[in-house]
Amino acid sequence: MRFRTIIAGICICLGFSSCIQDEALNAEADILSCTVADPSVLRMKPIINNNSVIIMAKPTIDITDFPLLFTLTKGATIEPASGDGKDFSTPQTYTVTSEDRQWKKKYTVYVDISDIKLNSSFEHWETTEPVGTIGKKWHEFYEFSEEGQKVWIWATANSGYALTGYRTPEGKRLNDPFIYPTTSYELGHNGNGVKLETKDTGIWGLSLGMPLAAGNLFIGSFDATSAGNGREEALKSTRFGLPIAYEHNKKPKALNVWYKYTPGEVFKDEDQNPIAGKQDIFDMYAILYESIDGRILDGSIQFDDPCIVAIARINDKDAKPVSEYTYASIPFIYHKNVDPSKLLTGEYYTAIVFSSSREGAYFRGAIGSTLIIDDFEIELEDIEIEQ
Repeated sequence: MRFRTIIAGICICLGFSSCIQDEALNAEADILSCTVADPSVLRMKPIINNNSVIIMAKPTIDITDFPLLFTLTKGATIEPASGDGKDFSTPQTYTVTSEDRQWKKKYTVYVDISDIKLNSSFEHWETTEPVGTIGKKWHEFYEFSEEGQKVWIWATANSGYALTGYRTPEGKRLNDPFIYPTTSYELGHNGNGVKLETKDTGIWGLSLGMPLAAGNLFIGSFDATSAGNGREEALKSTRFGLPIAYEHNKKPKALNVWYKYTPGEVFKDEDQNPIAGKQDIFDMYAILYESIDGRILDGSIQFDDPCIVAIARINDKDAKPVSEYTYASIPFIYHKNVDPSKLLTGEYYTAIVFSSSREGAYFRGAIGSTLIIDDFEIELEDIEIEQ
């Protein structure tokens, strides 16, 4: 009898163990971080976007045999291998393969040693369709460096909007890039421009307390992985600014841009309550700031932050509807004395931000608000040298 009991127990244990599944292999294929053997050659921490990595390096380094070190999602592999030297005179493509071998994601990696241009006519953009997004695709914008490299200094929150799975009332899905908040616009002031439109985020957005997405374009980076984790994390997902070197004895004087703006019909708060009598307004600003202790400004920015050296921001009263292209020249107001040596060596960060809803970062605004911009520049002036 005891023997039968033991056998039965063994059978039960075997049956139970057969129901236990091995831990599923990871299906993520992402680059989490990137560094180099000598971080002192970098001008800033590498920028990792949805399908690109931007390395801002000092002009004294040799980029023809330049190894990069990557950290990946659990179990993933990368080709070319982490640590292999590559010639970054032209951008290089890296492919990350997930642990379960079912997913691949391509990243274009740029190592740029030239100065960033402070003007744009927004003629350079591409439709990006990352592997694993099931046909979702959107527009991203870039510039050309002095060496002719594509430089992806502009960021949008389009990759975050792709998480919503939104479908328009006409049934259009997110595989149409023109239904995203930020798109190229063929009727710009001069050639193409950029169209920024505040969009509905559907049931997904309502469930997270993020009922709308303002169209935005900014110099910096956007982390889509944290954008869907609630309001606070969404604010941190935008990182504003890059270290930009200026001409000798020059400093920013004004933010200049051509634009037109149409506000949406009904302004609503973050809980979708209509605010009677309130009209949506847009935002555009440029900030020169110091990255104190490595901190980068994000969507929770306070415009009296002590790190800010100077700011050019359009006033509320000037952010009004205009149906024809209008020229704005917004002067920089300096809150601190500027250090010419830091300007020359790119130790200051420059942030440039455009948004179709001024309170969009806090999910307040009007669906349909549309800002179109073109022919932007940061105008410079001489630094007055004290005698």
